[in-house]
Amino acid sequence: MSCWIRGCVGLLALLSVGTTALGAETVKVEIGYIPILAATPLLIMDHEGWAKENGLDLKLTRFEAGPSAIQALAAGRVDVIYAGVAPVLVARSGGIDVSVIANSAVEELALVGRGELALAAKGHDAKEAIEAFAAAKGRKVKIGTQPAGSVPDTVLRYWLQKVAKVDPAAVDVVSMGIDKTQQALMAGAIDAAMIREPTITIVRDQDPQSLVLALGGQMFPDQPGTVVTATRAFLRDHPAAAAKLVQLHLQAIQLIAQDRPRAARAAQEYIGKGLIELSTTERALASPSSKFVGDPRAIMEACDRLQAFQKETGVISATVPVAEVFDLSFYDAATRK
Repeated sequence: MSCWIRGCVGLLALLSVGTTALGAETVKVEIGYIPILAATPLLIMDHEGWAKENGLDLKLTRFEAGPSAIQALAAGRVDVIYAGVAPVLVARSGGIDVSVIANSAVEELALVGRGELALAAKGHDAKEAIEAFAAAKGRKVKIGTQPAGSVPDTVLRYWLQKVAKVDPAAVDVVSMGIDKTQQALMAGAIDAAMIREPTITIVRDQDPQSLVLALGGQMFPDQPGTVVTATRAFLRDHPAAAAKLVQLHLQAIQLIAQDRPRAARAAQEYIGKGLIELSTTERALASPSSKFVGDPRAIMEACDRLQAFQKETGVISATVPVAEVFDLSFYDAATRK
């Protein structure tokens, strides 16, 4: 029997262990997450009490961007993160021992414009609108995104350079955290921003004249986004807990598809409580930018392209085989593959 088969058999056995066996020794799991709807599966398993019922004591820490989350993971401050795959690839290229164990969402980004840029883009090609706006105003179009190495930054630059082929002289890319991006866009300090749900829905509600200039799939086909990443030390020391986490993650994705109002209540508790209406969160979950896909294989080819572009632009100096970044055994065990 090969090591891979033995590993899968072992994980299947762990997944079949009931709550009592896991609960005999509750495992504390420090999990970092970005406050976006792509983290909803994590928020569901905590809000619904599934994790606690299965012997997992989740301690959630909020981060403003993927690079800061991966830094915490690398430093051992958290065991698992729900964050973009781009900083994970950067970390692995730098020798940090972490692995993607499940996917969460794809094509979750959108480039949204406001003000005169949105008006200029209505009925027109986004590239032409950006270049025409810059020429008419005598200044570059300011586009807010997250720090270098993040998925939003990488996807934006890929779209500007490879897809739309926008004149570099027409655009100024401004890096900032998630909350500051939304604030800057609504304040008119920037003309457009790379944002995800629920921010897309919030912006469209507050400013009906705002416009989605490009969706994630248009900017980067099969755009990889939020993944579940763990340290190899955690996977080695707590394989049963990791296996159960992936199983509950997939269960939560099913809940999103089957009972959106219930899923929205969980997301609202952690992301929008006191800030946005529950109905807004529910509509955000129905958005074209809310696509939940648990299978990590669904993004592996796109990750190859993402990583190649990161090397081309100097974000990383060397690439790593994508297959080495993903540990598929936990997902396969959860789905009985």
